Amino acid sequence: MRLEPQYGPRLSNEEYDKRILSLYRSLPPLPSHDQDTEVRRQELNLAIDHRLGRGFPEERRSALWAVQQRIEKKRLRLGMKYLLRRLIGRFFARDARSLAGYAAEEYARVLSPGELNLFLDLKDGEPPRLPVDIEHFHK
Repeated sequence: MRLEPQYGPRLSNEEYDKRILSLYRSLPPLPSHDQDTEVRRQELNLAIDHRLGRGFPEERRSALWAVQQRIEKKRLRLGMKYLLRRLIGRFFARDARSLAGYAAEEYARVLSPGELNLFLDLKDGEPPRLPVDIEHFHK
């Protein structure tokens, strides 16, 4: 059972896609670190508006941003392993699963279980996953 959001109206899929495109089109070809950081924060806010509702509290948005930054550090390390995947392919798959679990645990510090399922687009009991075909790395 999916929890209905209690934070007001949500962005539709179409409005979310439109705003994400607009956000990235507004970036210069080589954005500064600060511009990139601001766009990632705005992208998170759009995801919150889309999945949880436009009235999601600001202090919890800030808490999710802090989580996002911690996850980003781990993601960068995972990216380096990806570059070396031929050497460590089976470890990459394990680490990808671990990162998805870590991300869910970190988001769960801020979100209720129902909110977490909405935010990560999970069905009840479905484990978190990364949008990566990890089976590819077993070859």
